[in-house]
Parts: sequence; C-alpha cells; structure tokens
Amino acid sequence: MEDDLAKILISREEIDRRVGELGREIAAEYADNHRDLVIVPVLTGSIIFVADLIRHLPFKMHIGLMTVSRYRGATTEGGATQIVKDLNVEIEGRDVLVVDDILDTGNTLKAVSQQLRERNPASVRICTLLRKPAKAPKDLHADFVGFDVDDVFVVGYGLDFNNQYRNWPDIAVLREELYQ
Repeated sequence: MEDDLAKILISREEIDRRVGELGREIAAEYADNHRDLVIVPVLTGSIIFVADLIRHLPFKMHIGLMTVSRYRGATTEGGATQIVKDLNVEIEGRDVLVVDDILDTGNTLKAVSQQLRERNPASVRICTLLRKPAKAPKDLHADFVGFDVDDVFVVGYGLDFNNQYRNWPDIAVLREELYQ
C-alpha cells in the first residue's frame, strides 16, 4: 500500500492533535446546549474521523447514521449524490452536527444538509476533516475544519480510492498514475 502513495500530506500525529482541537472547539460551541445533539457522520469516509472525534466530546449525544455516495468504482469524478442509507434518528428540534471526511465540490454536503434541514432541526452545522479551498463552494460554510489542503487526490484515515486505503493511518497523496 505504501508504494501507491506519492507522499504523506498529514501525519497521524498531526491528525490526532487536530482532532483533539476540533473536539474542544465543538464542545465549546455546544457547552450550553440543552437540546439533544445528533452527530450525523456521512459514511463511509468519515467513520474513522467521527470515531476519534466523538471521544473528545464531553457530553451525551446521539449518532444518526447516513450513508451517501457520489463516487462509483475507480473514478475520481463525482456523480450524482445518492442517499444509500437514510438517517436512522429523529432530528426535529435537535441540534445536528454533520461530520464528513472532505469538502471539495460541496455537492455531498449540500445534499445532506438540505435533506436534514427539511426535517426541522434546531440547527445544522458542518464539521469536515479536510477542505479544498480551491474547489469548495463559497456558499457552503463549514463550521469546523480540520485542515485545508491543495486540490490533490488524498487517501487514508477513512478517505479512499476505489474503496481501498481507508485503513492507512496518515492522509497521503495517491500516485497519479493509479487513478488516471
């Protein structure tokens, strides 16, 4: 697997440090929250990130699972956003924190946020591990961002190519010839 990587972009130590910081930022934001917080990870890419992140949140919460897909097979171009598994928790009147692995074109997060807002939550905020500022739409605000990265194809720490590399502990740039 290591031979498929062009370089390590963000080390596991940097990820661990930043996830802890994000946890403290989120905890401060919801410190006076008297409504039930629902964490909605956008699966499958955010699974490792959300597992680490919630360990830093010092309050009760619910986890509402939702599986969304835009990439099919060995492609780097996103297709239409497809809800593969709908939310399994009632969110009306509750604060919702959507957790995703990466914000690039914003299509997935826009679709998920819109669908969640239609269910009348008290609030919807977004937390993303990575954001590509060169591609991220200006009309989509991420409330909590782990790292800004260049527009490169990244894998590891839950991010995949063709459903592989999710288990790599760092965030790395995939060698271009593997996805071209």
